[in-house]
Amino acid sequence: MNISKKLKFLIIFVFFIFSSFSILKAEEKVNLDDEELPAIDPFQGNTVNMNQGQSVDQNNSNIGGGLLNGMKLVGTIIGEKKKFAILSRPDGNAFRFEENQRIVNKVMLIEIYNDYLVVEDENGKLFQVYMNNLIKEIEG
Repeated sequence: MNISKKLKFLIIFVFFIFSSFSILKAEEKVNLDDEELPAIDPFQGNTVNMNQGQSVDQNNSNIGGGLLNGMKLVGTIIGEKKKFAILSRPDGNAFRFEENQRIVNKVMLIEIYNDYLVVEDENGKLFQVYMNNLIKEIEG
């Protein structure tokens, strides 16, 4: 009788050990919702060129005029350590910018938020650039 109790205890003990290992492994699985994914517009097809962190060609910067020379904000990517802004020109080329990087000759990207950017022009004026192509000057 004593041996059967020890055998039952051993079986139950081994069962708990294996179940605790499976719980630990389940916690180690990566949640795809938390993982950073690239900002690619699936509706534009293969016609968009992503220039990795390069500044806009200054010779073609007068395409649309305005503060950003015709470019508009199409997306932001905010990770734990880095933030990126994706701006697109009217010809379809897209460019990736980081904070404290020049967008065009006289415009510097200061801060990146979820739905807008803060940029500074050559006169030190700050502007908010929204995804609906709205640009507002910041007072103060």
